[in-house]
Amino acid sequence: MIKIVKFLDLKSEVDEIKGRVQEMVDKILYTNTNFILGQELYNFEENYSKYIHSKYCIGVGNGTDALEIAIQSLELDEGSEIITQSNTFISTCLGITHNKHKIKLVDIDINTYQMDLDLLEKSITNKTKVILIVHLTGSCCDMEKLCNIVNKHNLILIEDCAQCAGAVFNGKKLGSFGILSTHSFYPGKNLGAFGDGGAICTSDIELNKKIMKIRNTGCIEKYKHELIGRNSRLDTFQASILDIKLERLDINNLKRRRNAILYHKLLKDVNEIELPCIETGCIPVYHLFIIRCSKRDELKEHLETNNIQTGIHYPNSIPELSCYEDLFDKSKFEKAIDNSNKILSLPMYPNLPEEDIRFVCDKIINYYIM
Repeated sequence: MIKIVKFLDLKSEVDEIKGRVQEMVDKILYTNTNFILGQELYNFEENYSKYIHSKYCIGVGNGTDALEIAIQSLELDEGSEIITQSNTFISTCLGITHNKHKIKLVDIDINTYQMDLDLLEKSITNKTKVILIVHLTGSCCDMEKLCNIVNKHNLILIEDCAQCAGAVFNGKKLGSFGILSTHSFYPGKNLGAFGDGGAICTSDIELNKKIMKIRNTGCIEKYKHELIGRNSRLDTFQASILDIKLERLDINNLKRRRNAILYHKLLKDVNEIELPCIETGCIPVYHLFIIRCSKRDELKEHLETNNIQTGIHYPNSIPELSCYEDLFDKSKFEKAIDNSNKILSLPMYPNLPEEDIRFVCDKIINYYIM
């Protein structure tokens, strides 16, 4: 039998909870039949807000909607400048573009793949209103330094937490530093639904009220539309699944950290590879385990030949995307662009077998000593 190492195995997580999921589905289908804005949604919102250490959580349709709605709720003047990092997924920027604001990008710290905070402070102008930080790979930048910069310049901080559910910096959960944080529950995330899903967390009561209206066509009470909203609601089934999976999030993140430790142990002497560097004070959750390597494409092909699935997150930085390339001078983002040509995501999920990690590392080592 041919051995295949999967990049991600969602079935292994489903198998652990399928009994409880079936009970939940039966209850919703045959007892309360409240498929939209049901009690199960409010239960999850309460539990997730407590987990994040935020006062409020508002479930929405997906992580992209979460970003767009969060920015909309701030009611900034059109064309306001929002700074984010150059190596993020496009959804981060779509949230800015769709609200008719100006994207300003900052290059990355080549060691951590997070935003370069020294460059960030140099990029702030009198037009800057928001810093939109993205906690890529399940890690973060120096949040203490970032918050000092935000406070010094009287700016608003939004956290894009699509990849970092459960991560901590200096004892505080990521997602609780900014006035708003956005969350994605896409199936492959550390806390993933069985379909699309997202959320916005805040401790500001007025923003909470506004976002609850925006997600529900501008109203709380049916047919009383108080503002221009949209239809973006986390449905009852997905909320219930997330509530079940939330109970296992910490143990699953611990498993991811154990996997990362083994990768580090087995690959630390391979000179052609740079392993993930974590900011001091951060307890990461390894949504992704990314290495930087020479001959990235050749290594990827070699691993695929040995039935090892890998990924690239992301093959193009934001300035390289055709929809945005006219907005940015690529020469200012040399690190992000160089990074996109060298990074490779290795298999990573909670139930990844140790023998699979060893197999992956053996094939990587063999490739570089051939």
